[in-house]
Amino acid sequence: MQADVPPSLAPYGAPELSEPARVLASPATAHAAREEDQRLVESLLWQRHLEQADSEAREQLIMLHLPYARAVAGSLYRQHVKHETEYHEYVQWATVGMIEALDRYDPGRGAQFRTYAHMRILGAIRNGLEHISERQEQISLHRKLMAERLAAAQAGRDVSDPGKTPVELMRDIADIGAGLMLSFMLDDTGMLQNPDSVLPDGCYESLAFKHEQQRLRELINELTPREQSVIRLHYLQGMTYEDIARSLGITKGRISQLHAQALTRLRALLAP
Repeated sequence: MQADVPPSLAPYGAPELSEPARVLASPATAHAAREEDQRLVESLLWQRHLEQADSEAREQLIMLHLPYARAVAGSLYRQHVKHETEYHEYVQWATVGMIEALDRYDPGRGAQFRTYAHMRILGAIRNGLEHISERQEQISLHRKLMAERLAAAQAGRDVSDPGKTPVELMRDIADIGAGLMLSFMLDDTGMLQNPDSVLPDGCYESLAFKHEQQRLRELINELTPREQSVIRLHYLQGMTYEDIARSLGITKGRISQLHAQALTRLRALLAP
């Protein structure tokens, strides 16, 4: 005959939980206990990090608060309708901001770390977005300037005309190449660079090339006053046709003509 199972034991022999134990093991109480343990662990990590400069404690603090940095990054990412960058870059900036806050945090001032870090994380993300916008604007401006310089070099030369002979086509291509080289020399003259400086990586260090650049810079003075203005504003100031047109009070189309004329004139003056 099977022995009776004592009422204090579960079917598998585990002791039944008493009523007070059930209260202590309730989900809310267990969660509170875990949070208290986490606070104690974090307090000890902060002590080691701040008082002993413990690199391992610092790394553990970073990993502990990394989910919070991700959460802030995700929240800000969702607020933007148009994204100029990827989510992972938000997370990267947020992480940098969180680490900067961690290295500056002083628990003695009474603020919780995440309260203190929140604004620094937001600031790091916004700084990153500003730099992205500036970089994209610079890329866009560079592309626009290159397109305008190519158009000036191509002025009056249609390499897509099927009626042209191979000789005529090659002549046009050579003229366009010469115009682009002239633009390169203008963009790389002493207008932007100290003429006595050494060009990077040993490029174009020959005296002949520097001499031609010097000649070109001097020949700008042979242009008409308006052509000089266009060349200097376009290459020295990096202004687009549209910006130059507003500055000089003439049309964008006229600026394009003056640019092409100036390149043609400079090429002729430089040829001898």
